[in-house]
Amino acid sequence: MIISENARIYCSSKTWLEGDAVEQFKRVMTFEGILRGAAYPDLHPGRGIPVGAAFTSNNMIYPVLIGSDIGCGMTLSVADIPLRKWKAKRIIRFLGDAPEEQLQKAAKEQLASMENIPEDPLDMLGTLGHGNHFAEILTPESIEEPEIWKSITPEEAQVFLLIHSGSRYYGEQLWRKYASENGDNGVKADSEAGQSYLFRHDALVKWAEFNRKLMTKTFGKILSCNFQCVVNSVHNSISRTEDGFWLHRKGASEAFSGKPLVIAGSRGTYSYVVLPQGNPQEYLWSLAHGSGRKWTRGSTRSRMKDKYEVKELLKTGLGSQVICPDKDLLYEEAPDAYKNVEHVISDLQQAGLIKVIARLKPLLNCKP
Repeated sequence: MIISENARIYCSSKTWLEGDAVEQFKRVMTFEGILRGAAYPDLHPGRGIPVGAAFTSNNMIYPVLIGSDIGCGMTLSVADIPLRKWKAKRIIRFLGDAPEEQLQKAAKEQLASMENIPEDPLDMLGTLGHGNHFAEILTPESIEEPEIWKSITPEEAQVFLLIHSGSRYYGEQLWRKYASENGDNGVKADSEAGQSYLFRHDALVKWAEFNRKLMTKTFGKILSCNFQCVVNSVHNSISRTEDGFWLHRKGASEAFSGKPLVIAGSRGTYSYVVLPQGNPQEYLWSLAHGSGRKWTRGSTRSRMKDKYEVKELLKTGLGSQVICPDKDLLYEEAPDAYKNVEHVISDLQQAGLIKVIARLKPLLNCKP
């Protein structure tokens, strides 16, 4: 869908787009200094700003276009154990009735063996966060590009861990500060306010990446295995392009030639490891990061409570198990609330933006 000469939504007619998301995308294109915009099949409305889009600007930067979860991203790692040695009950038993507390306690025990620990903040290290954040154990369902797969994973790789998490309430604090002072207005990147934001932003991106690494190490301890990182990508961030412009991403994964990334499904669908194709500059070095919501949390909760009992949501249609003690969140994150990830993948393939390397099946999804 071509919005204008400098704005495009990479989405076919078979993938549903909410009108509010399109209108939000068009509105951002009117912001001062915005040069180009690109949106992807997972596009959906956010708090005035669309999720699933990327924008470039000149010297103006817009904290509102990154949002509150600065540095949010996904880390996919492979375990050095075969599938037969992985047991869901080990994680379920370990996390018990207070999974968030147990996980953070275990994570803090791993800090002593890690390097480059952030000096501040420390309070939320070892936590995943709520909303759509998760830790998920997966296994390959199909390998579409065996040679590429072999180049990025060890031979006979069978057990994977996907961590989706960001900067927790630290990013929220920074976002609120700039939103309260500027609203939707941007600030000049070379101004004192702009430099202050960029400095804190970069620190939070590093914090979030470290926390995903810490969480990966913690799950390795729980499962008595080691994990090796395969993919690490960020989808809420701002960065400088080679030609000197500012690239804002909100729910849009970094996409660079030769660098694989993960497009996650819901907890009840497959996730995909893909490789960017063509010239990533044309689609703003960004791609979909997931299937994208089709219903708001409030509407999903009411719909799902009328349709499912809690116990029915603790096992998915693919046979995977779910850990989520928060009943409201369990309903809000039901697979029904998300778009069809296969349609998202198909749209990106048809547009020539990706090549699918592998499809991963969930075995256990954890939302403490």
